[in-house]
Amino acid sequence: MINQPRLDEIKRVLSSDKRVRVTELAQRFVVSEETIRRDLKYLEEQGLLRRVHGGAILPVPNEEQPLQIRSRIKPRAKVRIGQLGSELVEEGMALFLDTGTSTLALAHQLTRFSRLKIFTNSLDIGTLMTQQSDCAVTMVPGRVRRNDNALIGPHALAFAQQFHYDIAFMGIGAVDLEHGFMDYEEPEALLRRVLTRHSRQSVILADEGKFGLRTFVNTLPFRAVDTLVTNAPPPASFIASLENAHVNILHPGTAADDARRLSGL
Repeated sequence: MINQPRLDEIKRVLSSDKRVRVTELAQRFVVSEETIRRDLKYLEEQGLLRRVHGGAILPVPNEEQPLQIRSRIKPRAKVRIGQLGSELVEEGMALFLDTGTSTLALAHQLTRFSRLKIFTNSLDIGTLMTQQSDCAVTMVPGRVRRNDNALIGPHALAFAQQFHYDIAFMGIGAVDLEHGFMDYEEPEALLRRVLTRHSRQSVILADEGKFGLRTFVNTLPFRAVDTLVTNAPPPASFIASLENAHVNILHPGTAADDARRLSGL
């Protein structure tokens, strides 16, 4: 059971000290270390801290965490996003899946297909689809970025521009009301701009925690994207701006008919 006062105090201590230790917190609250570990796990899933050996630290502002860490944040939300995104897909489509935890969650859902053409710059997605599906998988060339196993650089951009995709599924670092879709680094922003120009339908996958964040790179204005898939209805101000930019919003509150309509069925 969640103890909100204890969680609030852990957040306060972390904000002040920048780091907390399991043993010290257990003594402070007179609870077991296992209880504190559960608290830290819960807070990490909300994106409020990063667990490390023996405790937790604050995430570094304006720096994207490694994929392994990000995969532990809002895991249920990403599974739901993957499920919703897969409703846009038909057998035989050519898809680009860029790197990210939401696109990886989508890839898990796509293993049930057998005749997709998958293009990706994610080693993790490429491995998953090769080992767990019969789909054709093409890896984008490039330099491997170690914190997320992404293939990036000019070779990746040049290769991606050679094709036209039915759908390009893209993650994103942040969704800002003023600047639109944003990223932490330039390589993924450059690739995502290419993908929007080379796909019949461009789709951003973003969990609810991305709304209201502002990161380093202005990647795309809202109007450049066809569809946004998220796990919950966005704040009203974002809905208004997205709809004004003619972005289709797909979340668990939308009807299944809408998903089929967006996929062109």
